[in-house]
Amino acid sequence: MNTNQTYILANIRKGVYLPSDLQDKFRIACNAVDEGYLVYHAALEYYMLQTQEFNWLYVHSSSNFRTFSYQNESYIYKPVKFLYNPVIVDKDNPYPIRVTSLSQTIIDCLYNINLAGGLEELLYAISEIASSNIQEEDMLHCLKLYNSKSLYQRAGYILSIFKEPLQLSESFFMTCKTGIGKNISYLINPYHCDSFSKEWNLCVPENVMKQIQKDIYYEI
Repeated sequence: MNTNQTYILANIRKGVYLPSDLQDKFRIACNAVDEGYLVYHAALEYYMLQTQEFNWLYVHSSSNFRTFSYQNESYIYKPVKFLYNPVIVDKDNPYPIRVTSLSQTIIDCLYNINLAGGLEELLYAISEIASSNIQEEDMLHCLKLYNSKSLYQRAGYILSIFKEPLQLSESFFMTCKTGIGKNISYLINPYHCDSFSKEWNLCVPENVMKQIQKDIYYEI
């Protein structure tokens, strides 16, 4: 019995070939580059926490690569500062999926809200997370690895909106408060921030926050 299999290969990008029947964009993202991981909005999309699908994916890799396009999707190099407990799906598959853990994804997106698809996209994503999937200690560890005072402010402020549905402890927010500085920070571009949270020493966009509160039926 002939067990040899013939695969038709497709040129994904310069010097890289994958089976032509590989249609999963997440698997392509992770295997068309060196040690690829889905990050930022691509990770949110993998976890089905997005409001919209972009026609590009952000990918962390062990080596820099130029943006490339395949099957109407663009794959963009966006490295993260670290990988903490990443998730590897189908390890035995020749083309596994690698993605930042949900905890790291939340913190990464709070660190760079633009790469999360914007503030509204991020807040929607967080509102869709089940409390059973929240790992406080992992999020705090990621915050510690970033060691950014403004990130502690953003994390404390935004996650406080979802304190009850996510069942976050007082201890979590106390740790965030010990990490913030005395300087005023901005949630997003200062031009759009016209309100102020005294608790977190953070300038925020009032209109956007009101709209989000209306949409997800929570109150600050």
